Amino acid sequence: MHLTPRRTRLGVTLLALCASAAHAHQVWIENTDGQARLRFGEYHMNLRETSPGALDKFLAAPTLEQRSSAGSTQLPSTLGKDAFVASAQADAQSLFATAAYPVIDRSKRNLPALLWVPAARWVAHASQAVEPRPQALDLVPTGKPGEFKALFNGTPLAKVAVEMVAPSGWSRSQNSAEDGTVTFALPWKGQYVAEVKHTDKSAGEAQGKPYAEASYVTTLSFVQRDGLDSPALPEPPTKSH
Repeated sequence: MHLTPRRTRLGVTLLALCASAAHAHQVWIENTDGQARLRFGEYHMNLRETSPGALDKFLAAPTLEQRSSAGSTQLPSTLGKDAFVASAQADAQSLFATAAYPVIDRSKRNLPALLWVPAARWVAHASQAVEPRPQALDLVPTGKPGEFKALFNGTPLAKVAVEMVAPSGWSRSQNSAEDGTVTFALPWKGQYVAEVKHTDKSAGEAQGKPYAEASYVTTLSFVQRDGLDSPALPEPPTKSH
C-alpha cells in the first residue's frame, strides 16, 4: 500500500515533532536517601517521561560519576518506570551523568544530522565549589553564594544563557559574564534545576553515524534546605495516547 501525499507529509511532520520534543527536553538528577534518579522531561512543567515510552529512546542506562570524600566512583544505573536509578553513597558530594541519545536524522527537513548530548549534575551543597568535568558542558557552583560557572571542555562560556528553575517551576534566565559566571537569588527551600545549552558546529561521528553539529544541554540540580516555603510545582501535563 502506498501513502498518499497528505499522509506522507503528516508522517514527516510527526517525525519532526518527535525530534523537536526530545531536543526541548532535559535530563536532571534527583538524589534522595541514597537513591539517585536520572529523570527525562521538563522540570519546570513537572513533566517526567516514563517507560514504556520516551524514556526507552536512550541507547543505554547511563553510568553516573560519583564524587565523595573517598574519591570518584562509577555508579551503574538501571531503567525504572520513571527514571534511571542508581545507588549513591550517603556522603556523595556530586553526581554527573551523560545520557546517550540516538543521532537525530533531520534530512526530511533538509537539515544535517544532529548529535544531541543531554547531561546532568547534582550537588549536595550549592554553596561548595565543585571541580567541572574537563570534557563536557558543565555547570558548577563556584563556592560563592548563588554563583555558578558554565564551562565547555574546561573553558568558561561567556555570554551564554543560564536558566534557573525554582522549586515552584518559576524560572529566570541570565547571560554569563566573561568568566562564565552567573549569580542568582535563591530565596526558597526545595529543589532547583539550572540549565545551560551550547552548540558545537564541529562535525563528527557517533554511534557509527556522521553528524554535522552537536547540541549540548546540561542541568545542575540541588536542594536548598533553608529559605521561604515555596509553592508546589504545577500539575504535570496530561499525556495523549
